[in-house]
Amino acid sequence: MIIMESWFFVFGVSLILTLSVQGTHAADQPNIVFIIADDLGWNDVGFHGSNQIPTPNIDALAYNGIILNSHYVQSYSTPTRAALLSGIYPMKLGMQGPSFLAAEKKAMPPHKLLPEYFKEMGYETHLVGKWHLGYSRWNETPTFRGFDHHFGFYNSFCSYYDYLSTWRYNDHDYTGFELRKDGQPVFEETGKYATDLFTDHTVNVITEHDTTKSLFLMLSHLGVHAANKGKPLEAPQETINNFKHVVDANRRTYAAMVAKLDESLGSIVEALDQKSMLSNSIIVFISDNGAPTIGSFKNWGSNFPLRGLKDTLFEGGVRSVAFIWSPLLVQTSRVSTDLMHITDWFPTLYTAAGGDIDALDPELDGIDVWSSLVYDLPSPRNDILINIDEKTRNAGLRFYNWKLIVGTSQNGTYNDYYGHIVMENIEDVPYNTSAIYDSIAGRVIRKTNYSPLTEVEYQSLRYQATVKCTAVKKNECDPATGAVCLYDIPSDPCEENDLAKFFPSVVRRMKRALVDYRKGLIPQIEGEIDIESDDPKLFKYTWSPWLECADSSCQIA
Repeated sequence: MIIMESWFFVFGVSLILTLSVQGTHAADQPNIVFIIADDLGWNDVGFHGSNQIPTPNIDALAYNGIILNSHYVQSYSTPTRAALLSGIYPMKLGMQGPSFLAAEKKAMPPHKLLPEYFKEMGYETHLVGKWHLGYSRWNETPTFRGFDHHFGFYNSFCSYYDYLSTWRYNDHDYTGFELRKDGQPVFEETGKYATDLFTDHTVNVITEHDTTKSLFLMLSHLGVHAANKGKPLEAPQETINNFKHVVDANRRTYAAMVAKLDESLGSIVEALDQKSMLSNSIIVFISDNGAPTIGSFKNWGSNFPLRGLKDTLFEGGVRSVAFIWSPLLVQTSRVSTDLMHITDWFPTLYTAAGGDIDALDPELDGIDVWSSLVYDLPSPRNDILINIDEKTRNAGLRFYNWKLIVGTSQNGTYNDYYGHIVMENIEDVPYNTSAIYDSIAGRVIRKTNYSPLTEVEYQSLRYQATVKCTAVKKNECDPATGAVCLYDIPSDPCEENDLAKFFPSVVRRMKRALVDYRKGLIPQIEGEIDIESDDPKLFKYTWSPWLECADSSCQIA
């Protein structure tokens, strides 16, 4: 009898503990807000050293978190998003080429994506804004790929007020509406500025969130991507008027677009605080690639002083603005120069959420760096495959301090330095640390931080985060000529001094590593432009899934 009673007692305690763990699990898991700025330039945030465009909320979060100064992405939107959500190098997915186009029969391969893992852990998952991973069939769209809800658009861009996206095929323009909520067009939202609209929706998600569940919220802004060619840049005029010191009129509008992004972060931080979610939240902010200062979809962004643009493997194309902020981080208010790749967020955030890393696909290329971020421990990441594109024969690799570039894109058109050409001011503008301190984010952070930073400490971190062209000697290298370029990035972040001829053994070793990586390459996904079947006029002038759908009567399941 005593044995039986003891057994029941042990069983009862075990059951209570199990139920208790299940009941508190969601409360213990951090809320994760992952924010992507589109085509934001390296030099277009204040914490990287520029005074031209104040970004007080962004700077407040960056200074009080960890500035990730060696954070690498892909050189295009679609590959970056594929790498983020899969944790796999794009060349292993067949997605190493350019971004998807409207009406193109391409989609993200059927790998299990990050939001699907989060859903299994009890998270509520939301995507706000850009998808850009395929939409030819409904089951390629966000709510079929792990997101409970999606409010945004499927293609690369749309206009900022009327949400129209125009593409030119066969000498004809095709225009369709691009704003949807869980697959359904939301025409009633036209007239609202996109950055504000996506911010308001994000704030609403937070405000209405059931806090018995944890939240994974990915805000993928349209800003600051160029819109339709007739009017590529759009912002409220009252915001543009704040940048009368900028010489270039297009740059003024771009600056206003960045300012609206900055306001967005302040609103989101405030919403998390008012919902009492901030103390258990992780906020990540990145750009998906460098700015296209010039080119067919230029946005007048600046990657100064880095070399290259979006669509290049130079630092200006693949080294992105990035920071992480969270009360869960122990060692903060620092600038990290540890290598980090966009794929690393997959296992890192999964671990932060309490997931068992052994449950993830062992073929992931992402590396879990959560402990390194939390405690400032040495990072396990020491190399990054930047890309291998078998069509352009363009490849890049980081290995410790070294970077190797082989081949080029666009025949080397964007391999130069362009960031300075938009930086001219009518008058100098001082860096306003008081505006950072008094920003919405600055004020909210002071409530959660036991030792808030002073304005002097802001300046110190800013100095550390500002990239300086420090190469003593300059040996030019243009991979468009067939040359292989080797750079020591910590001492030459602007890629001015080619060291290939001085370190041939390093070149050989890195080329061998590229050959080894090449063995895992999946040929690029091929997909024709099927505009005849995806002509927006067939779907009430919206861009819509068209395979297995003949007209607008075909609705999301």
